[in-house]
Amino acid sequence: MAKSELKYLISYGSLVESLQRGPVANNILISSGEKVLSDDLIKIIGRKFVGDNYLPKNHLIVFNAEDKPIENLLNECSNLGLFSERKVVVLRNIKKLQKDAKLALLGYLKNPNPETCLIMITSEEKFEAGKIFFSDKDDSGNAGASKIIIEKNIKIYEVSEFSDSDITSWIEEKFTGYKISKDTIKQFLQFSNHSLDEILSEIEKLKTYSYPSSEITTDSVNLCNGIAKDFNETDFIRAILEHQSEKALKIYSQISLKKDAEVFLIFLMNAAFIVINKLFDPSVSRLDRFSLRRELKLWFPDQEKLLPYYRSFRNSIEPAKIKTAFEYIYSTDKILKTSGGDRRTTMTSLINNICNL
Repeated sequence: MAKSELKYLISYGSLVESLQRGPVANNILISSGEKVLSDDLIKIIGRKFVGDNYLPKNHLIVFNAEDKPIENLLNECSNLGLFSERKVVVLRNIKKLQKDAKLALLGYLKNPNPETCLIMITSEEKFEAGKIFFSDKDDSGNAGASKIIIEKNIKIYEVSEFSDSDITSWIEEKFTGYKISKDTIKQFLQFSNHSLDEILSEIEKLKTYSYPSSEITTDSVNLCNGIAKDFNETDFIRAILEHQSEKALKIYSQISLKKDAEVFLIFLMNAAFIVINKLFDPSVSRLDRFSLRRELKLWFPDQEKLLPYYRSFRNSIEPAKIKTAFEYIYSTDKILKTSGGDRRTTMTSLINNICNL
């Protein structure tokens, strides 16, 4: 980076503070290699420039320098009307503009629309503000003029790379509404490669997993990264049969992180209670091992291991409660297949109801 460009360098946290403190400029140039951060900054600028009623669908228009003619962008920026609202116009990959488009944009920047905030985004590794519009090879005589326009009419920010404290603060902000300690954030970061896109995806997964408690713990971080005990569906059925609702919920949560598990787990629960119901028949209980496996459809080794737990559950429960269990299972299956409700809440209710029989 050229020494003269250091004046534009700013940390993400300092930039956010600066934007929230003072008025927002009409023309802003942001250099950031992370789309996640530029997206965050666009939201912050939008709320500050438009006001509390800012809604992206109403006030945000996004262009890409590679896709749309510059005339479309300039018309959007200059759109003046008697009842016009403030708006935010974003131009991504500004360095990809052709020479004529750059000249047209410079013309707008001299006299911008006060009701429009134009945010220009570049993700170039080597950031030189003057060369966004013209390179050293230009012999048109406009390079000096463009530099004057840039200095006078554009607020320029180059977002520096995250330090350890920066990324910790950013992650903490993303978990707003959840309880999370600094140690847990450190544990979380151990599993990341510091790609902010991936970190944000993992944050959303953790928030969904921890929604009932609104707390992110090291255990939940470990579970989401697959380093805790690798429970399977057999462990889930065993926990149900032993009336261990907390363990069953924990296993369900882990399995559901890896796949869409609800329908399959309900199928297994239904099959388990069919086995238990058959065991109430004395003639079934007296069958030899092979005949019993065939009658109960226990074809796989893990299923046969559950047989002692099926017998124990049968001996601890009244036959009438088996009917109730089937009703719980049927109604939950119907809800999951016909409703857009929260799947985790529905499954939590089913597991608690079955374990409390």
